[in-house]
Amino acid sequence: MRVRIESGIMAADHEKWPNRRALLLYAAGFCMLAFAFLFPDEAYWEGRSFFNVARQSPWNHWWDWPAAWCSVKIILLSLGVFSIMTALRRMLKVSRCWAKAILLLSSVSSLVCALGVYYLLKALL
Repeated sequence: MRVRIESGIMAADHEKWPNRRALLLYAAGFCMLAFAFLFPDEAYWEGRSFFNVARQSPWNHWWDWPAAWCSVKIILLSLGVFSIMTALRRMLKVSRCWAKAILLLSSVSSLVCALGVYYLLKALL
């Protein structure tokens, strides 16, 4: 009997907030974007982009911490955009044409995340 009551409460809660997962994805995406843009790095003090700092790290210079931090910021940026795009797709329940456009933008974000992982490995090894 108790299991049925709990499942009824959960079902009622889900009916109140049908887009709860999408809202959580939006919040997570905006937090990741805030971390990527608001925390300072070496590029900020030099007036450069954090993409440039991560890209210019040589392979023979191990444990390049400023470049590693910029690489982490690239990864956070791409994951934030990916989660916002996923939340947008969930919230709008868009047509096939728009869903394909959102999927294409999400795949670009995945490629940028892979680039960030590459730069992170390059900065640390």
